[in-house]
Amino acid sequence: MKTLSIFLFVIAIIACGKGKKLEKIDLITSPGLQDSVFNGLLATTNFGIPEDKLADSLTFLLLPMHASCPACRNKTIDSIMKHQNNLLERHYIIISANGGLKTINSYFKDRKGQLPTIPHRLFLDSTALASKNNLYDDNPLIYYTYNKKAYKKITAIPITVKEDLREFFSGYRLKQEEQ
Repeated sequence: MKTLSIFLFVIAIIACGKGKKLEKIDLITSPGLQDSVFNGLLATTNFGIPEDKLADSLTFLLLPMHASCPACRNKTIDSIMKHQNNLLERHYIIISANGGLKTINSYFKDRKGQLPTIPHRLFLDSTALASKNNLYDDNPLIYYTYNKKAYKKITAIPITVKEDLREFFSGYRLKQEEQ
């Protein structure tokens, strides 16, 4: 039974990670790409972030509903519902899907909840603009920005999603990642 559990865990990692390396932190060093990613994030929020905050350090959690593996999507949805009333200052959530509010809310209902309303902090991308702006491939992402430029991208994969979400929602990690 233990062998079967280990086997299924390995299969889940391969299926959800699609064979990616376990390194999932990307530093964005190209000035053009830094601007492009930030502008894409801003467009995906429908320019809903106040102008006076744009030069601050901002953190964006981007959840591509259809593209994320079920394990990462479910953990992200659970975390959004759990932390909806205590989202850190200058942290924003973008939920991207090919469909309207009904489609997005169905994923939350599957997790025994409902899509929270977090004015000016949770943004719905029902036209998958984030995909059109090449902001994600196939997993939830966390972007770190400062002064209208994106500097760091963390791709949540099944083996790290719990700590990635903990860092986004609480500001710290329990485990030190190996570099």
